[in-house]
Amino acid sequence: MKFALTSFRKDLARWRQDVLATLIWIAIPLMIGGLITALMSGQGVRPHGVLLMVDQDESFLSGFIAGAYSAGELGELISVEKTTLDEGTERVNAGEASGLLIIPKGFGAAFLDAESVTITLKTNPSQTILPGIITNVTEILLDAGFYAHQLFGDQIRSIQLMGDNPGDAVVAAMAIALQNKIETVAPQLFPPIIDIEIIEPPAQEPGVPLALLFLPGIILMSVMFAANGIASDYWREREQGTLRRLVFAPARLGGFVVGKALAAAVIIGMVGGLTLLIGFIYHGIAWNKLPASLLWISVSGVALFSWFAALQMSFSSRKTASIISSMLLFPLLMVGGSFFPLAVLPGWIALLGRASPNGFVADRLTTEITQSGSWAIDLNSWLIVLLGAVLGLSTCAWRLRTGFARA
Repeated sequence: MKFALTSFRKDLARWRQDVLATLIWIAIPLMIGGLITALMSGQGVRPHGVLLMVDQDESFLSGFIAGAYSAGELGELISVEKTTLDEGTERVNAGEASGLLIIPKGFGAAFLDAESVTITLKTNPSQTILPGIITNVTEILLDAGFYAHQLFGDQIRSIQLMGDNPGDAVVAAMAIALQNKIETVAPQLFPPIIDIEIIEPPAQEPGVPLALLFLPGIILMSVMFAANGIASDYWREREQGTLRRLVFAPARLGGFVVGKALAAAVIIGMVGGLTLLIGFIYHGIAWNKLPASLLWISVSGVALFSWFAALQMSFSSRKTASIISSMLLFPLLMVGGSFFPLAVLPGWIALLGRASPNGFVADRLTTEITQSGSWAIDLNSWLIVLLGAVLGLSTCAWRLRTGFARA
């Protein structure tokens, strides 16, 4: 036991000198997790644009058009700002607005007289959705004006002939005529083609946010990076001649392996624990879940470290071992939920992911941080991880005794 503690302190002292590697193990998952979280946080945000309007007519009809773009739910997407022609052109060319609408002088009179008139709409080419909405609304307004003339042309002409002070009888007669025309065309304009019955779905408990489902995979990414990096320390010990000296003291090989496992648990706990802590703070996870989550990733990290070490000691050179372990690392990260949560993967892929070592750990960590109580990981899962760590470390000790240390 004394030799195991000596090996433990020696490894911690050496890894304190290699701060850059530890920072990389933390920085890459945090960067990926930050990008994913920012992407998830942006879901559901409506776009909002500005329509600049140059109203050279200043009539009732031009004012009605300005109000049509910002009425109802459309007002949540588009804000209308009146401006001058020069300023509006400069702003839309600079990309500061989604569109510029120019209503020429005489527009209202031309509309009432059913004469041709041109309104100009310039849109921002750097945007797609909002300029398209503005264009569609403009076309609808133009169509509405055409059909209004077709339906109410006689009444419009009568209004023009009334003068400034029409009598009450004339106004009443005009109102009745308009009402009769509307009642006549209403069945053709608004036919009840489809009857819709809205059935409220049964109430459901709020689901787990997608950004939170990414957290266990991101944490396991940092744990996997750390486990693979620490496993390569066996090659460093071999190159420095430490392992050859241990061959002549075989009783100390077990303590040597245990010391490395303890150092790996501390380092992986720090690396994964920092990512875990940031996730707890950001997502507001209950703090009573932190001890179980931290212990889970530390013990699981030792198991992953031991098998990465056993894998690397199976090859004849450090370079080959590093290449093969790295080639294995990234497929495991992809299938194990580090890039896509297991909960959103197709059935057979999710099943394969949960059977992978890191996917198994990430799946249980998800259970721990999403369920109501703490220490939610079942006893069988703890036993599987502990057994995996013992078997992995035993394999490392066996490999040291059967040739790796003597090479």
